Amino acid sequence: MKNLWLIIFFILFCAPQAKAVNMVQEESYFDVPLETTGLPNYPPFSQYIQVGADSAVLESAFLQPMLDVMEKHQMKIIPTNVSDANIGADMLLLNVRSGKLKLFIGAYTDTQMYKGLQMIFPASISNPIHLITMPDEQEKIKTLEDLKSLRGVASKTEYFSDFVNRKLAELGVQFTDNSFEAYRMVITGEADYMIGSQYYNRIMLSHYGLSNFLTYSKNPLFKIPVFIAISKVTPRLSQYLNAFREEFSKPEFAQAVKQEIIRMINAEIEKYDGTVPPSFAKHDIEGDEDDVLEADQVEKKPEGHIVEQKVEEKSIDDVLEGI
Repeated sequence: MKNLWLIIFFILFCAPQAKAVNMVQEESYFDVPLETTGLPNYPPFSQYIQVGADSAVLESAFLQPMLDVMEKHQMKIIPTNVSDANIGADMLLLNVRSGKLKLFIGAYTDTQMYKGLQMIFPASISNPIHLITMPDEQEKIKTLEDLKSLRGVASKTEYFSDFVNRKLAELGVQFTDNSFEAYRMVITGEADYMIGSQYYNRIMLSHYGLSNFLTYSKNPLFKIPVFIAISKVTPRLSQYLNAFREEFSKPEFAQAVKQEIIRMINAEIEKYDGTVPPSFAKHDIEGDEDDVLEADQVEKKPEGHIVEQKVEEKSIDDVLEGI
């Protein structure tokens, strides 16, 4: 009889505990939405689009692929709204460091601007930084010494890693207030070349009707790995990191981001087709099919593993050879 009472007591005591354990196991780690932000004006990686007097919405080539792959982890990713599309990157980054916002799209490693953020490895894609010149000038540039003897410009509206900024300083590159001014200087001959992202400048050149006036180097000078970063004060940080790393390491995620980049660039080119170029561009140069990005033009090795993380450390002479 004593043993019978012990068995009954054990059943009554353990049954609720087992049920509680099951409930904990079924609960998702990722029950709190992650508010996501990014660079304020650097398409196609991220930008804010004004949709009303006091509302601007985040747009990014990373966004839809992230939403798609994280859904199976029951992870809620919410693009944050801001009141002004011209909000500064410093304020957005401060909000991520403090934990007010959780994810940041478009960060670079070893760059002071992004200090204090937890990078999520691997970087699925890189930002290819090219020489941009008048077509006749391209063949003159063969080595680093050629660049040092020429006048170069870059736009303050672009975001480079500290490594790239140091290299530009060594070349004596002058920074203009915006990309329009850099294009003007190259087209009018005040500068011999511009250094900038192929993706961003394909978009911006289309805005000004200048897509057919300038050309890109065959090979990039640099390929800066582009990261998604997470606030270090995010609750359950290690679980989030494990889930992101699992998904970001898959080739299909990188390919999805690249297809979004292509879609966004081609949409901008189509939107601004027919834009009359400014008066300083006097002679139109016949364009070719390369003005539109095709799927087979995207960088290979979509896994974005550590080999790609080190690509920007290559000698400029190595990557300039054969341009």
